[in-house]
Amino acid sequence: MKAKMTSAGTRLSKNERRERLMGYILMAPATILLFAFTVYPLCYLVYRSLFGGNLITAHPDFVGFKNYQTLMQSSDFHKVLVNTLVYTLISVGFTVVLAVILAAWLNSKKNKRLNGVTQTLMFTPHIISMVSVATLFLWMMDSKNGLFNTVLSMLGLPEGTWISDPKTALWSVALVSIWKSLGYYVLLIMAAIQNIPTSVYEAAEMDDTPKIRTFFKITLPMISPTILFVTVVATIASFKVFDSVSIMTGGGPINATNTLVYYIYDYAYRYGKPGQACAAGVVLLIFVCLITIIQFQVSKRRVHYQ
Repeated sequence: MKAKMTSAGTRLSKNERRERLMGYILMAPATILLFAFTVYPLCYLVYRSLFGGNLITAHPDFVGFKNYQTLMQSSDFHKVLVNTLVYTLISVGFTVVLAVILAAWLNSKKNKRLNGVTQTLMFTPHIISMVSVATLFLWMMDSKNGLFNTVLSMLGLPEGTWISDPKTALWSVALVSIWKSLGYYVLLIMAAIQNIPTSVYEAAEMDDTPKIRTFFKITLPMISPTILFVTVVATIASFKVFDSVSIMTGGGPINATNTLVYYIYDYAYRYGKPGQACAAGVVLLIFVCLITIIQFQVSKRRVHYQ
């Protein structure tokens, strides 16, 4: 029997063909799941955004780009886009900055037992469900009997309006996200700092380099790939915020905390307009892709890979 020819003209032996077949077999489950739960839903999302009707319409009418035109002409949708972008800037900005500072501080401490306890306490919120976290903060941010205002009152400080005021509601919801995810990102950045060769820091000490200069000229550049990863992941997560908005504010007050995912939920299940909800989902997909591409383009000159 002749051996099978490859595109390069070389012959594959029987064992090589068996190994290649085994590779395809092992890849098949992951490939099928990828198409079933990622590729197909994305394609159907775009397809369904071109139709009207409601959730019980058997044969929805084709409306083309009318759903997109409705979104672009809606002042509520414009407000939702602004809310989502502002929430992302607040959440991602504070999370990344605080994670870098705390990771550098923990890494500088020599007490391993204290560091272990601190890391455990910081990581614990990450493993708690967002529903539980949002419910807890909903009680603590209550304007009348909440824990935060009670403590402020005891200290003689003015009480906060938190989620009851349109000016502070979005910041309050972002605070919940920062508190929950901060510990996870701190651990990632700490791992990156600990992978920096000690010889680099020893050389800096021999040159009497100030600590602050060492941090900005050595530590930050060498952990920049991890910072980029954290920024991208945190950005995508912030665009998908739903649980905290749904439980704490319901998009209010006065649409101040309504974000894209909650807007999609509202139009799909509350208002019964799946076509418009799918169109908003496509816009969300485009926004996430564009922002991720921009982040990678901007980081080309600032991220240093070893």
